[in-house]
Amino acid sequence: MTASRHFIEGHAIVSPEGMIADAAGAFPPALGDAEDWARFQAALDACAATVLARASHEATPNRANRLRVVMSRGAAGLTRREDAWWWNPAEVPPAAMLAAVAPRGGRIGVPGGRAAFDLFLRPAPGQPGFDAFHLATNPDCPLPGGRPVFSGLGPDRGPEALLAESGLVPGSPEILNPARGVSLRIWRREGGQAPSADVEQGR
Repeated sequence: MTASRHFIEGHAIVSPEGMIADAAGAFPPALGDAEDWARFQAALDACAATVLARASHEATPNRANRLRVVMSRGAAGLTRREDAWWWNPAEVPPAAMLAAVAPRGGRIGVPGGRAAFDLFLRPAPGQPGFDAFHLATNPDCPLPGGRPVFSGLGPDRGPEALLAESGLVPGSPEILNPARGVSLRIWRREGGQAPSADVEQGR
């Protein structure tokens, strides 16, 4: 992998129906898991930048002071503000955004919400998509009628089907919380390779 390569990695914890939020768009505390949260935060700490939708940015203060890129239809192209880079994907393609924000490459974390997940799950021709997706499932928190992790989910079409259609291959599941049945499965693009520690931080 060259120094300019961006390794794009999604992270989500979902209900048994594949939801990331309730019907009102809020993340219910019961959906979260302490072990998953610790792993998620460590993964984001290793990123050169994180890309997230505006609602997710507003709902999660950047206490770790990570380099953020906020997706917003109201942004003018790609603009550096005090709190983050603000980015309108309709005006600046993802590849150009990444080249500007993380010119030395590295790991790019995508923690949501659905608009950000959809963008990298179904990239336009010639644009980057997910190299990996960390999908945690919490069967102990059903959210019928909630907000799905990806557009196009249905009763017989879960997130696993969409990840497979995008060319990602599932790894072995890992149980994070036996008492609640929370599990994690990492989906990776075949032949993809994560960046080294130095490149992860854009060094």
